[in-house]
Amino acid sequence: MLVYLDTNIILARYAPNEVHHEEAKELLNKIENGNFSAVTSVLTLVEVACTTSRAYERYNHKLRELEREEVAGAFLRRILKIKKLAFIPIGGEVSVNADERHVELPALFALALEIGSKTGVKTLDTLHLASAAIAARIYGQKIDYFVTLDEDILKRRETINNLIESRVVDLTEKL
Repeated sequence: MLVYLDTNIILARYAPNEVHHEEAKELLNKIENGNFSAVTSVLTLVEVACTTSRAYERYNHKLRELEREEVAGAFLRRILKIKKLAFIPIGGEVSVNADERHVELPALFALALEIGSKTGVKTLDTLHLASAAIAARIYGQKIDYFVTLDEDILKRRETINNLIESRVVDLTEKL
């Protein structure tokens, strides 16, 4: 079974105060133990760096000896060390034609344009959904489950399931 991990699952794993910390920790332990195969987008690394950098403002009183970029770097190293978690690249370029205009876009962006226009989900969420679809369409890795805590994605899951050819599930659902 192949699961796609949304960034919020990975962040919840390393945030003990997060409501779904234990479920995220359990899922990632199962992945590291080989019970599931897992992928996420390379964009997850950017999102983790930005999220931990923003969180630095709230927690810097506890992290006096570390600078903002050191905290972000530590989280990135932690994510990169997750065993059996693969990262989906952005993909090659494709041509998009609009009237007389011809534009070259990364395949991920071209697919995100379609998904975003049909679902209305936020930009970064759309890029994650497109990454899951790219995994199957370009790299031959059919995603069985797109695991997320994002309420916006979850409330649109029926439409999204068809677009990404995968099943969107909440972290608390049984895989």
